[in-house]
Amino acid sequence: MAKKDDIQTENKVEVMIPRTRGNNEANYFVGVNGVSYLLPRGKKSLVPDFVAEEIERSRAAEEAMYEAQDELKAKE
Repeated sequence: MAKKDDIQTENKVEVMIPRTRGNNEANYFVGVNGVSYLLPRGKKSLVPDFVAEEIERSRAAEEAMYEAQDELKAKE
């Protein structure tokens, strides 16, 4: 598990969590290896590179889910 000092010295990456319609939550929660991050929507944030990778992995999984749903609807 990453120590607090290790997290502060990680390579930082700027990410932007977009605001979405229908989602009234002001923040976006990301948890990696027991460390939680609460990022504001609609603003840029500096996060460790492994957090940015998790955000991208989550977005890709969400996109795959929507594609699978579309395929199932098309079969009906």
